[in-house]
Amino acid sequence: MSDFLLGSIMLSIGFISIAIILWGLIIAAGVFLVIGFVRKSSKALMYSGLAFIIPGIILFTQGGSFRLLLLYPLIAIIFAFVLKRKS
Repeated sequence: MSDFLLGSIMLSIGFISIAIILWGLIIAAGVFLVIGFVRKSSKALMYSGLAFIIPGIILFTQGGSFRLLLLYPLIAIIFAFVLKRKS
């Protein structure tokens, strides 16, 4: 009944909002990665790894080489700890 009252356009709103959130996390992870490398900031690298965990898990469920994208947050977080320990 709710599909009839809301129409089919409201059903795609949930999909669009999830896509915007995931792409926002991917873009934020990229920006934090660049800032982390330029300024040698361990906090920015940590935020980059944390921002990419959810998109990394979702992309890991796809087949093929998408499974390697789960390594990105791990590498970023490990590199942040190494950079923090050096300074």
